[in-house]
Amino acid sequence: MAEKQSTQEHLERGLGDDSYRDEVFPRIATTETPEIDHLSSTSESDLPQVSISKRAGTISKAKAKRARKEHHKTASAQAAASAGLRPAQDVMHRIRHDADLPMSDYVVGYRDRHVGIMEKAVESWSLEGVEEEEFIPLHRVVYFRRISDDHVVWDREKRIDEIFWSGVSAKREEPDGD
Repeated sequence: MAEKQSTQEHLERGLGDDSYRDEVFPRIATTETPEIDHLSSTSESDLPQVSISKRAGTISKAKAKRARKEHHKTASAQAAASAGLRPAQDVMHRIRHDADLPMSDYVVGYRDRHVGIMEKAVESWSLEGVEEEEFIPLHRVVYFRRISDDHVVWDREKRIDEIFWSGVSAKREEPDGD
């Protein structure tokens, strides 16, 4: 009967009344979040929420600060990694179809399963219609290199792209077309 009265009281008080929740669920520990230091590149919503449970004890301020710093480092690394590098297929198509980029001046560096890094002229690279043994998938492309000045213009591992200016290269300014 007491339970029905509590439910009835709850309905009379309204669903948003926290005092009823505290009466019905007394075992749930309340949580508090420590003050969050201002970080220049991260908002408070991106920071990990460190719960301090009254039942489980407290987390030291130093430990909470280390957690925030670690999250900040991880967020910075993710931001650098998420600077979208255009895929090798886009670079291949651009070199093949852009009149300003002579196709004969570029080679593709790719990872061969048995030998290691090999190079092949962009002109002789075939995307389809080849024997299974000759086919080289684009996910094995490691870099594109310009032959005339021996300069790597796209590198998957270093995230360099001087064809579309994506990846790490996007932070640099594009050269003027002098």
